[in-house]
Amino acid sequence: AVTGKPIRFVGLGEKMDAIETFEAERVAGRILGMGDIVALVEKAQETLELEQAERMAKRFAKGLFNMNDLRNQLDQMLKMGGMQGLMGMLPGMGKMQKAAEAAGFDDLMLRRQIALINSMTKKERANPDLMQASRKRRVAAGAGLDVAELNKLLKMHRQMADMMKKMGKGGAMKQALKQMMGKGGAMPDPSKMSPAEMEAMAKGMREGMGGMPGGMPGLPGMGGLKLPSGLSGLMKKK
Repeated sequence: AVTGKPIRFVGLGEKMDAIETFEAERVAGRILGMGDIVALVEKAQETLELEQAERMAKRFAKGLFNMNDLRNQLDQMLKMGGMQGLMGMLPGMGKMQKAAEAAGFDDLMLRRQIALINSMTKKERANPDLMQASRKRRVAAGAGLDVAELNKLLKMHRQMADMMKKMGKGGAMKQALKQMMGKGGAMPDPSKMSPAEMEAMAKGMREGMGGMPGGMPGLPGMGGLKLPSGLSGLMKKK
């Protein structure tokens, strides 16, 4: 307003890749808690490789979900803007951002979880049931964290794996992935989607991913201010 020059870009973080084109309506939607599904789809298109998405979809449809899958989802969340960025883009989730931040559910927690998974052997990541006491101590020490935090991660993984099995058997995961990926099996072009199609895809993301944004399938949601079992303990500050 002072210089009379139009705003072309807006910075959403401290790094160079946290720059987006400025569109007044979409920015206003985020501020008002209405989300920005277009930005969410664009982020997914930029960060998710088609081959990886297809492999992931086939595994999830069969109810398969190990620590490698969990690590891929955590990495995907960070690439798509982190926990706060994703919540800001999903309609109705804006109000939850402060609650999640206060509970310690942030990007630092995601990176700590990734560090724990990276500290495991290939066999342990493929089969978390191998994680007995001595293995837990080694993995936690390798990540520079304590066993209690590893136990919380393992508990969260078990809940997610159980949910994936249920959704895979009932066909709910296949239906959710179909809604998200579109009829052609590829991520749709947001510029060519109608408001109704946007809403349908947003619904698929919320329902198919347990209430959380795309890139985190099966993670229990944060409906309301009440945290689900498993996440409440995981998100407590030390």
